[in-house]
Amino acid sequence: MRLQNLVLLPFFVYSASAGLIPKSVLEARNQIWDAIVELRLTGNPPNDFACRSKVHPNPVFLIHALSANPGIDLNLLQDDMKKKGYCTYTSTYGAHTLMPWIGGLTSMQSSVKDLTADILSVLAKTGASKIDLVGHSEGGVMSLYAPLKSPQLASKVERIVALGPAMHGAQYFGLTNLFYKDGQFSRDIAKGVLDFLGCPACDDMATGGAVFKELAAASQKYNGKPGSGIAPAGAKTTIIMSRSDTLVAPKTSIVNETGVNNIFVQDFCPDDPVGHGGLAWDDSVWSLVYNALEENPKGPIKCGKGLRF
Repeated sequence: MRLQNLVLLPFFVYSASAGLIPKSVLEARNQIWDAIVELRLTGNPPNDFACRSKVHPNPVFLIHALSANPGIDLNLLQDDMKKKGYCTYTSTYGAHTLMPWIGGLTSMQSSVKDLTADILSVLAKTGASKIDLVGHSEGGVMSLYAPLKSPQLASKVERIVALGPAMHGAQYFGLTNLFYKDGQFSRDIAKGVLDFLGCPACDDMATGGAVFKELAAASQKYNGKPGSGIAPAGAKTTIIMSRSDTLVAPKTSIVNETGVNNIFVQDFCPDDPVGHGGLAWDDSVWSLVYNALEENPKGPIKCGKGLRF
């Protein structure tokens, strides 16, 4: 596997939307400046296993997105949560051996085992009986996929907040339609290309991918009873989406099951143009995350104007 291919992959994934192409030099400059302001590489708070909070007793485990790590993506939210008295934890999952600082790339069927072990380790080290999960993009998928794969973990999760998860097949701006241009033959070629580029996880989430098939099977089994589908029984699950998301179409994020609350940023903040990547840093989204964790759907909302990519 060529190192340069792996380096280029994250930029390809996040820049392929024609809807994000600036229409003027000024707009381009504004987009670049907004990105610089939001993508501050501040790192993330360390895992403090001695942390205890009477106000927020459950530890919160944050799960990063594709081609990210704990130091970027949800790091600013994690820092804000720490300031608000939450005990937060995270880890890198799915990192490639050649570039261990970039996570979320390897097979999700494999990396979910490591992620589950990390989450259970937090429970063991803190002595907490329940844990809350917050995930973005692939991390949002993982926040539901991990409990689905591990009954032990499912019994310990009290709340799940997933930001823009591709629960029903990532379409990558419609590129997955090309995967099936020549039936299964071209689909197999697409998988080979994604594997070559160093991102088996990209294929796992795409229509027809391994994890897509598992989630589809779980969804088909849903019979109206909590726990019979994708979402774990007893967990209060919130899916947060943006109508401006061009990478993961909102229809692929919705989980229509008992105990799952599917909400759109624009229903609370109509003027927020936030896109898929911007969900991690948007004030509007953060407000919805806090309200979900605190089970206060009518809680205060600080509307922002998130990044459109």
